[in-house]
Amino acid sequence: MLRPIRPRLSYANVISSIALFVALGGTGYAVTQLPRNSVGARQLKANSVTSGKIRARAVQRSDLAPSARIGSRGVRGPAGPVGPSETIQVKRTDAVTIPTGAGGTATLATISVPAGSWVFNAQTRLVYTGTGTSDFFDCYLTRGGSERLGEGTLHVGETPPAVVAGSIPTQIAVTFGAPTQLSYVCSHPQAIGGNPRAERTWLLATRIGALEDR
Repeated sequence: MLRPIRPRLSYANVISSIALFVALGGTGYAVTQLPRNSVGARQLKANSVTSGKIRARAVQRSDLAPSARIGSRGVRGPAGPVGPSETIQVKRTDAVTIPTGAGGTATLATISVPAGSWVFNAQTRLVYTGTGTSDFFDCYLTRGGSERLGEGTLHVGETPPAVVAGSIPTQIAVTFGAPTQLSYVCSHPQAIGGNPRAERTWLLATRIGALEDR
């Protein structure tokens, strides 16, 4: 009686069978069942992820690098000039008589400011009952009594005797390196008659960021 011949499995037979299985279907299984987080930047080809492959609104601003976030905001514009940071105002409601002698001078208001750049605006209303020759009045800001920093002029007594009333505005911009006191004064150069007086005086100082002389 003949015994049936059973094929013997060898190492070569097993290896060839596995290779055939992988070739026919194993590769497809491997591609569709990738382990989690197994694909990274090294596995992606350059320019392989395009806009059409990204779901709309799937990328948030927080997902972007800092350099990309700056681009989405727009470039910061140049800084503008620093605006006024402080205003000091002095008002005087009473009338101040101006001496009638030659060089008669009256202080109408005084103001003290810290170091920095400032714009000063001052104004007074001059009332004069002229009984002599024509004359003019100067109103100005002064530091130390002699230095004139800004000046306004009003001519009076063109047809004496006459009553003249007019406003005298004064403006100046200046930078101080230390705290400074300024006075707003009115004067006239020669002896006059009448009763000259300054009314409704005000003085305004506004700090500015910078002062450029041109």
